[in-house]
Amino acid sequence: MAGGSGHRPGPERGPGVGGTPGRLGPVGTCHRGRDSAMLIAGFNLATEDYRRERRQVILAAGAVAVLGFLLIGQAAAWFVIRRDAGSTGSRLAQMEAEFRRHQDGLRAVRAGIPDEAVRRYEVRVAAFNKILEASAFSWTGLLMELERAVPPGVALSEIHPDLASGQVMLRGTARSFDDLGRFLRGLEERVAFRDVYLTRQAERKAPAAGQGELEFGVTLTYQGHRR
Repeated sequence: MAGGSGHRPGPERGPGVGGTPGRLGPVGTCHRGRDSAMLIAGFNLATEDYRRERRQVILAAGAVAVLGFLLIGQAAAWFVIRRDAGSTGSRLAQMEAEFRRHQDGLRAVRAGIPDEAVRRYEVRVAAFNKILEASAFSWTGLLMELERAVPPGVALSEIHPDLASGQVMLRGTARSFDDLGRFLRGLEERVAFRDVYLTRQAERKAPAAGQGELEFGVTLTYQGHRR
């Protein structure tokens, strides 16, 4: 130790951080940038997986909730239907019981009426029905249709309509078979008539100086018998 000075030699300093000679940086400083990049990349990957799983869980929970609401709605509808069916059945039972009670009352009233009075009442009802049917029958329409269908050489002597069914029976005379054929074709061509049938025909002898005629009978259905 020359000169006897008290100077203690220190350790040698190499190049420091940032090119500063003689100064050492903190431990691990040279790896900090690369490690940070790796940590950020790993965190991003984990975050994407987490978000995907979270979306799947949310979708599954939503589907379960929708199914639950549907099941609840079906159960409520089934309950309402059962309740309505029960109330309807009870109302029908009450109506049937009321109807049977009225029938029993009518039978009791009918049993107290003499049979002769019932028969007179039925006869009067039948007469009233015939009057109503006659008033509803279109006589004018029938006569107009017959007038349009009857050709020269044919004369009608009887017209008998059935007021309820509209069936009409005709009787008359024709000068020849041709005239009778034209009459039948004319009836069939009328829209108001159907089911035209010749029921009878017979030759009627004329006096010595006259010409013979054909007597005939025809039935048909008059479709305009209701006004």
